[in-house]
Amino acid sequence: MNIRSKKMYLVVASFIIALDQLVKQYVVNSLPHYTLNDYFAIDLVFNRGISWGLLHSDNPTVFACVNSAVLFVIASLIIHSIVRMMQKNCIIGEVVVFAGAVSNYIDRYYYGGVIDFISISYQDWCFPVFNLADIFIVCGVVLMLLLQWRKSS
Repeated sequence: MNIRSKKMYLVVASFIIALDQLVKQYVVNSLPHYTLNDYFAIDLVFNRGISWGLLHSDNPTVFACVNSAVLFVIASLIIHSIVRMMQKNCIIGEVVVFAGAVSNYIDRYYYGGVIDFISISYQDWCFPVFNLADIFIVCGVVLMLLLQWRKSS
């Protein structure tokens, strides 16, 4: 992997983290609750668990354990990415997942929970509230799968 690729990965990760943090700050400071239409709303919540609020707890010990598990996953992703980069593989998907995970971890550190705010619902059905970092994580995983599928075909 050449230095240009490494710089590009750094720029992509920095952009994702900065964008996510700026949007979250705007929501926290200016727009905690806003209904766009019958389907979409801004609804500020602080998620102390993991995806979809799983393992959410106000207990500091549980929160510390969840944070430790999240750090372990981030560290594992870094090791996986370094190995793949040394094998001269494209790691853009991993970088996008990493950036989203780091941005959410920043929230955990500074706010005591991940800032989620995008609410999608239809009649009585409501999807769990999420944020831009979550979107980037999902897109990064999809990109990783597509690149792996393309490589294996």
